[in-house]
Amino acid sequence: MSRFNPHFPNAAQVFDAADKFKQRCLLNQESLFLDGQTLWTPEHFKSLIENYVDRPDTGDRGFYEKLADQLATCAPLDVALMAEVFWIVQLGPTNLRAPTKIKTVERIWNMKPAAPFPTSSPFLQTPVLSGLGSAGPGYNNYLPMEIIFAVEAFAAFVAKPLPEREALLNEAQGFAKWLETIPSGKGRQLYHTLCHVLFPDSFERIFSQGNKFQVARAHKIWTPALGESRPAMDAALLELRKRLELQHPGAVDYYELPVGTLLKKAATQPATDSGGNPVKDDAAKGSEGLSAHEPDPEYDVDAATNAKPTLRLTDNLILFGPPGTGKTFEMQARMKDAFDNGEEFAFVAFHPSYAYEDFIGGLRPVAAQDGAGVVVVFQKGPFLTLCEKAHANPTQQFTLFIDEINRANVAKVFGELITLIEPSKRVIAGSKVRDEGAWVTMPGVPERFGVPDNLNIVATMNTADRSIAMMDIALRRRFRFQECAPAPKLIVPAKVGAVDLPELLQCLNDRLEYLLDRDHAIGHAVFMGITSLTELQQVLAQRVIPLLQEYFFEDMEKVRLVLTGNGKDSVFFKSRSLSPSELFPGAKQSVGTEARTTFAVGDPSSWSEAHIMGLYGAAPPAMATPSQPEQVATPQNPV
Repeated sequence: MSRFNPHFPNAAQVFDAADKFKQRCLLNQESLFLDGQTLWTPEHFKSLIENYVDRPDTGDRGFYEKLADQLATCAPLDVALMAEVFWIVQLGPTNLRAPTKIKTVERIWNMKPAAPFPTSSPFLQTPVLSGLGSAGPGYNNYLPMEIIFAVEAFAAFVAKPLPEREALLNEAQGFAKWLETIPSGKGRQLYHTLCHVLFPDSFERIFSQGNKFQVARAHKIWTPALGESRPAMDAALLELRKRLELQHPGAVDYYELPVGTLLKKAATQPATDSGGNPVKDDAAKGSEGLSAHEPDPEYDVDAATNAKPTLRLTDNLILFGPPGTGKTFEMQARMKDAFDNGEEFAFVAFHPSYAYEDFIGGLRPVAAQDGAGVVVVFQKGPFLTLCEKAHANPTQQFTLFIDEINRANVAKVFGELITLIEPSKRVIAGSKVRDEGAWVTMPGVPERFGVPDNLNIVATMNTADRSIAMMDIALRRRFRFQECAPAPKLIVPAKVGAVDLPELLQCLNDRLEYLLDRDHAIGHAVFMGITSLTELQQVLAQRVIPLLQEYFFEDMEKVRLVLTGNGKDSVFFKSRSLSPSELFPGAKQSVGTEARTTFAVGDPSSWSEAHIMGLYGAAPPAMATPSQPEQVATPQNPV
């Protein structure tokens, strides 16, 4: 099954070590490194919880410096237990090379050694620690949180009676469901790495939730329910593997052909020998042959093992332009990319009555659970919900898509978060309240809140509805703007008969820009896909003219001027004079004497190619005359 690993030849030794770990530590509760020593017990884990989990150090020092202080009052065996927890946390990922893993385990062990470091232990050999695959840079960046999860999970596990422990280790899905109940495991990658190393026949060698989403979506098994339950996702992937194994027996790997679903996203793996050491052949000389997540052999060990998350650059983007210029098309393309790449995202559409309570959250009346009456509860809006997911999954990317952002009162909808969405005021995803970034107290939210740095915002704005110049200056400062201008050259097909659609659009937009501004234009999408004169007539009558009427507030004289380029009657517009003396005889003092002009749109079916070409000043095609009749091919007179 998923034991197949074409990239790392020592996988079998890693799985063998994991099996022995299960028996030795989780069932027998013995030390991994010290033969015959009882260690994996609730008493020793209690010390780690009190001194490490419950005493977080959020200072700027390196992780291992802080860890040494946290473990200073622990007994030597408790420190040994922490070293063994680190071993299982780092067993599957290849983010640290095997020699670095060994040195780091030794470093923790020697903070207060219970015995000389067991260098000769079979669990501390290079092949065993060579790993199974990359977990991405976030695994080490969030290592303190991964270890907190490990300590709490294993503490809960070893506290169970032996029959319950045996039952969990004999049933992969049962173990996954139990592991999912540990609160500190929400969003942690250790869930994925631990499930795979302990149960390689049931869990994929995929150490990222986003990559699992990507596989499920690529193979058409995705449902929203899978996004809410990691065990459900893993069960679905197991069923998918069973089907793929029928097609590719013994060769199913998502990072290698013939399946290769994640191949494009996979970094090139370094060549290794049987000991897990890099092979320096011609193809792998230098650092260019190394994985993006496998540091060069000469890398800074302290920097790699003390990695911590830094503030990422967030993208707040507004796609702006007149209607029909491809803003929604561009946003939908970005949504498809996010879906295909396994990202989580949400979509909302702003409107004039959209409020803070809809977007962030607010009090809402709902039916009581017992069915008797109504209760008022705080309901989270899409923005707050997505922010919480982003905090819980700091190594993933999230995007909020907003359609027609300027149709609502944006400053009112965002409220106090108008400041927090600024990239420089974001907080590191998954972090707790501290000095970095901006944190605010929000009604209905018990803890202070910060907008995470792994949440992007992409919005569209129709400039014909409201100019950018009228937008709240605070909002404009927090977004970058990408113009989606009319692009006549994109119109396909470009011609309908002799009518040149790009020329027609360019002419109309030039007139609009002269009379109004460039924010009020006609998008090229209006003329896309027109294949006949009848369709063109309908577009002009039902889309172009009504849009011009909206732009000019029903000033039909201006509408006629933009469409035809002159103020004369034509097949497109007919005008007639309304005389008050004729309409209201004897009411001169009430209505005055000034005549008014009324306009009527002509019959679209009467608009010929020549008429439409005249809108942009083109001459109609030459017509055949009786003196020069058009020749027709015949068998006797071929053309």
